Amino acid sequence: MKTPPIPFTTLLVGLTDPDAQVRLQTISDVMGRKERAQALPSLLVLLNDSDEQICTAAIKALGTLGDTRALPALIPVLNHRASRIRQLALKTLVQLDRKQAHVHLCIALQDQDPFVRQAAARALGNVRDVRALDSLITALSDTNVTVRWLVTAALGKMGNVRALDPLITVLSDEEWWVRRTAATALGMVGDPRAVDPLIAALGDEKKGACEAAATALGKVGDIRALAPLIAALSDTEWWVRRATATALGTLGDTRAVGPLIVALGDVMADVREAVATALGTLGDPSAVAPLLVALNDAEWRVRQAVATALGTLGDIRAVDSLLVARNDVEWSVRQAADIALGALDNGNLPSAFWSYSSLS
Repeated sequence: MKTPPIPFTTLLVGLTDPDAQVRLQTISDVMGRKERAQALPSLLVLLNDSDEQICTAAIKALGTLGDTRALPALIPVLNHRASRIRQLALKTLVQLDRKQAHVHLCIALQDQDPFVRQAAARALGNVRDVRALDSLITALSDTNVTVRWLVTAALGKMGNVRALDPLITVLSDEEWWVRRTAATALGMVGDPRAVDPLIAALGDEKKGACEAAATALGKVGDIRALAPLIAALSDTEWWVRRATATALGTLGDTRAVGPLIVALGDVMADVREAVATALGTLGDPSAVAPLLVALNDAEWRVRQAVATALGTLGDIRAVDSLLVARNDVEWSVRQAADIALGALDNGNLPSAFWSYSSLS
């Protein structure tokens, strides 16, 4: 015979037991019951428990309950002596009330513990509340590099032009991965006043920052970046060349077509794939013939990108080569060729083609 469950009111008594292990186990037991919402008052009391394990478990339980009535009791825990509990309280606060969390998160950006400041910066990036903008800008000068990195990323997610000048300053940060994040953030802000600093960042000694600068220039979309990006197609690192090719496609200026055609011969397949996609985006018919040659590339990802680009270009000269590509050894290439041929069917293809196509 199955033993009946302990009455919930009886179970709650364990939350006041003098033995910390009993209290801890009771929290777990309570949260496994469907009546757990009734435990809210008792869990709030445990926020002041002298045992940090109990306090931690209580905070997690309150986050699971999702009851905003816990907020007044949770806010004082942001000043708890243990930094890991302050971090958890911040996380739970955001979970319970994203709209009002910015006040406490901004205060936490000044916490003495860098891990708490990191947690605050990360949360502000997720909340994206513009009311935190000034506090985040101030935190760009934090002595902890991870805090600066997270703050920079948070400002990028906000995309607010008020962060433009501070983010430009971060392009000179001593740590390259902070500089890289600053370039990415400036791309998200999208203000053309960032173009010259981003062009300068193309020459960063760390290639990861160069890559981010190229991507950002594509997103900003200012024609001043055309010549520097074309030059970056010859960068020594393939990932910079790949990002540059993508940026040139996004930029949309057909003067990049010639250099991109040359880059179709890059030694790295990742670069050739990005170049093919960019040529399709630019839409210049002079790219058709080189792309037809590239449809025989040794790497299937490149062939797939080329087939897609030919479909985007919409030039009937590609029909025969795309028909051949329908028999490619890779399914994804065959599919891309089929889709491209469908895109080419604008009334220019003879009905006999489709009869043949359905049989092949």
